[in-house]
Amino acid sequence: MNPYHGTRGAYVTGFAGSLLCTLAAYYLVAAHPSSRAFILAAVIALAIFQFGIQLVLFLHLGRRAKLWNVMAFAFAFIIIAIVVAGSLWIMQNLNGRMMPSQAQMMQYMNNQDSL
Repeated sequence: MNPYHGTRGAYVTGFAGSLLCTLAAYYLVAAHPSSRAFILAAVIALAIFQFGIQLVLFLHLGRRAKLWNVMAFAFAFIIIAIVVAGSLWIMQNLNGRMMPSQAQMMQYMNNQDSL
C-alpha cells in the first residue's frame, strides 16, 4: 500500500463525519428557524469541523508538517475567502438592484401609460 494514501477505514470515517456535519447543519436550519444567532454560530462551527475532517482524512494535510502542506492550506484558505467574499458582495449588490423601494415602484407605475 502506498504510504501517502489513507486506509479504507479513514476514508469511511471521513465520509461519515462529513455527512454527519452536513446533516446536522441542515437539521439546525430546517428545524429551528427562529434562533438565528445560535444557528449561525453552530453552522459555522460545523463547517470548520468538517473542513478539518476533510483536511486530515481526505487531503492528509495533518500527518506531516511540511512546507507543501502549509502552502496548500494557505492557497485553499485564500481561494475560499475570495469565493465567500465575492459571493457576499455580488448578493448584496444584486439585492440593492433587484428590489426597488416602494417610492420607486410607485413612481414607475405612475409614469406608465394606461391602456
